Amino acid sequence: MPYLELENISFEYPNQTLALDQVSLSIEKGQKVAVVGENGSGKSSLFLCLCGIHYGQTGRYILDGVEQKCKRKDKNKLFRKVGYVFQDPEVQLFASTVEKDISFGAINAGMKGKELDECMNEVMEMTQTRELRKKPPHQLSYGQKKRVAIAGVLACKPEVLLLDEPFAWLDNIQKKNTIQVLDDLHEQNKTIIISTHDINFAYEWADKLVVMKGGRIIASGHPKNLLEDESLLESSGLEMPLILQLSKKLNLDLRPNSMAEFFTV
Repeated sequence: MPYLELENISFEYPNQTLALDQVSLSIEKGQKVAVVGENGSGKSSLFLCLCGIHYGQTGRYILDGVEQKCKRKDKNKLFRKVGYVFQDPEVQLFASTVEKDISFGAINAGMKGKELDECMNEVMEMTQTRELRKKPPHQLSYGQKKRVAIAGVLACKPEVLLLDEPFAWLDNIQKKNTIQVLDDLHEQNKTIIISTHDINFAYEWADKLVVMKGGRIIASGHPKNLLEDESLLESSGLEMPLILQLSKKLNLDLRPNSMAEFFTV
C-alpha cells in the first residue's frame, strides 16, 4: 500500500488557470522522489497541494491510509506530517533570531523542555546552523538562509519532506551540504520529494522520477529508465543526463558488470 497517493487531483486557481489536471501519483514510505519539468509544468502547484496549502477541487489525497480533507483540523494534522521548504527561504524566515525561527514550528506543535532542546540540537547539528543560532536571519548569506529554512521544517518532525528547487542559487559546497542533509534524512526513512531542474542530480539520487508537463504527470518510474527515452525527453523539454550522453557517444553499456569490465586494467 502506498504511503502517499493522489487520485485524479485537479486544481484551478481563482483566475481559472488550471494548474493540475487529473494528477495521479503513488509514493512509498522512505522513497526519494525527484519531480522534473519545465517552468510552469505544475511542480510547485503539486507541492502546494501535497502540503495542504491548496486542495484539489477534484480527486482524492490519501496519506498514510487517511484521506485528507480541507477542514482546518485536517490541515493542521497534515502540516505536521508534511514539511514544505520553499524555493526562496525569505518566504519562511521571519523571527528575530535563527534560534527562534527554527523553534517556532516545533513549539506550535507542542514541544517544550527537554524534548524541544533535543530536537533543536538534532536539527541544528544536521543542518550546520548551530553557530548561527543568535544571528538575525536577514544578516545571513543565501545558503545559510536555505539551511535555516530546512532546519525550521525539520524541527516539526515531518514524515514527508518537500523541497522546491533546493539547490537554486547555491554554490557547489552549499549544494554538497544540502545533499548530505537529504542523505541523513533518507537514513531515517523519511520520504523526500524534491522538484529540480538538475537532471544529473535527479538521475543519480532519486529512486523515482516524476515528469510533469502542462499540469499533468506524463511519466513516472525509475530515472534510469525514463531518462534514456529520447521521445519523452523531447516532449517534456528535458535533457539527457551527461553520463548517458557520454555513454551514448562512446557506445558504452552502463550495466554494472559491463562497466566493471571496462575499467579493469
